[in-house]
Amino acid sequence: MVDFIKAVTEALREQDKSTEDLFQNGVVSKNTFYKYKQRNPSIKTLVNIANYLEVSLDCLLEFSDENNFVPYEDDQSGFYDNLIAMIKKSNLTSRQFCAEMNYSRANIDRYKNGVLPNLQTLIEIAQYFGCGVDDLLVHQ
Repeated sequence: MVDFIKAVTEALREQDKSTEDLFQNGVVSKNTFYKYKQRNPSIKTLVNIANYLEVSLDCLLEFSDENNFVPYEDDQSGFYDNLIAMIKKSNLTSRQFCAEMNYSRANIDRYKNGVLPNLQTLIEIAQYFGCGVDDLLVHQ
C-alpha cells in the first residue's frame, strides 16, 4: 500500500502547497490526517483531498502516472452501478464475484444502499477487474 501521507505531501509540494493548506481550508483536520500513518483514509476523505488537489485517485494512490482528474462527486452512489457493470462485463453473477473475492454477499447489498467499501477493499476490487480506482468511483 502506498504511504498515503507521503503521497499527499508530494502532491501538495508539486502545487506549492503544504499540509497546513489542507488543514486551513478544512479539507481534513490535522489530527485526522496524521492518523493515516496507522490506517487508511475513508473514501470520503480521499475524495475530498483529491478534489482539493485536482488529482485523480489513481494518480494520488500511485497506480498511474497520468493525472486524468475529473471532479469527484460527494455522493459516491455510482460505485455500486460501476461495480455491477464490471461484474456483468466479466460474465459473472454477484454471487460468483463474492465467492471469488471471499466477500459476503451482504456487501453487495450494503453497496447498493450507498455504503462504500474501505480503501483496501476498493483497491482489491480494482485489482481484481484490472482497472483503476477511478473506474469504480467516477460516474460512467
